[in-house]
Amino acid sequence: MIAPALDRRFIGFLLAGGINTLFGYGVFGGLVLLGVLPHVALIVSTVAGVLFNFLTASAVFKSRDIRRLPRFLAVYAVMLGFNMVLLDLVMRAGLGPLLAQAAILPFFTLTFLAMRRFVFVASPEQTS
Repeated sequence: MIAPALDRRFIGFLLAGGINTLFGYGVFGGLVLLGVLPHVALIVSTVAGVLFNFLTASAVFKSRDIRRLPRFLAVYAVMLGFNMVLLDLVMRAGLGPLLAQAAILPFFTLTFLAMRRFVFVASPEQTS
């Protein structure tokens, strides 16, 4: 059974992630519809959402410690790399950029695990 605190945190992360996803996908979709290349639109939408995402994820994990920002950015850089590779693969399989990006979004629920493990890991004083 999952601990209630983890369960609440995961549900909060999914809600915040939903808002973040709508924002990021909205920027991505708007740029693609304006004629921006999909990979460029992906980079711009990721950069546009990172600081907003840091605030919402910080609220979920109850830590607004700015010293966590470099690790947060590193996780997003890795996720952006995965996203670019997956976007390319799915587009090569025949989907357009908007549908391809929508199809791979569920993969990024793994971001929660990366954030919990590498960014918002409890410090020793929080666990005692």
